[in-house]
Amino acid sequence: MFDFALLIPLLAIFFIFGVPIMAVATHFVLRPMVRDMTGAIHGKAQAEAEDLTNRVGRLEQAILDQGQQLDRLVEAESFRRQLETSGRRSDPPALEE
Repeated sequence: MFDFALLIPLLAIFFIFGVPIMAVATHFVLRPMVRDMTGAIHGKAQAEAEDLTNRVGRLEQAILDQGQQLDRLVEAESFRRQLETSGRRSDPPALEE
């Protein structure tokens, strides 16, 4: 049968040499992948932040433009009312036939 006394030194050799070698190999393989993934996530977040900043800027500009248009409309309406009131006061006398 199988001698379990031989199993103990084999396991000891595996854990002394095998596990650290696998850990170092895994570290060198996974480190660039993790770095690339975190860089992509960070870059995506930064791009989204820039996009949101641009969108907010465009919205602010649209609000300012609408406010200016509203001011012009109010001014035009006020001018129209002034014309109507001044037109009523200075109606030319009607000509009699």
